[in-house]
Amino acid sequence: MFNNKIATVDVHQLKELLEINPQLCVIDVRETHEWQELRIPGVVHIPKDDITSLIEKQVTDKEQAIYLHCRSGVRSLYAASALAEMGYEKVYSVNGGIMEWSMSGYPVEGLV
Repeated sequence: MFNNKIATVDVHQLKELLEINPQLCVIDVRETHEWQELRIPGVVHIPKDDITSLIEKQVTDKEQAIYLHCRSGVRSLYAASALAEMGYEKVYSVNGGIMEWSMSGYPVEGLV
């Protein structure tokens, strides 16, 4: 179902990118209840099923890099594929998602 050509990064690469550029466009595509429980501080929340209808309000430049993450990396691949089909050129799925991010000891917030 999803485009196999979607570029991926791991959570360690994402952490390094955020340290270089805290304004990096990172979008959490999990459901609202998951987002409320645990999230990366400062990232945007747009559920996977809403990404195609809401992305243009968040990211108007289709050449801007967008990093998508979910729980483990599956939903973010589907969302990335949908954005690529819409013409977004630099879409990345984060392998490992919030689970690996959290297990790596990186900052989280929510109901933890």
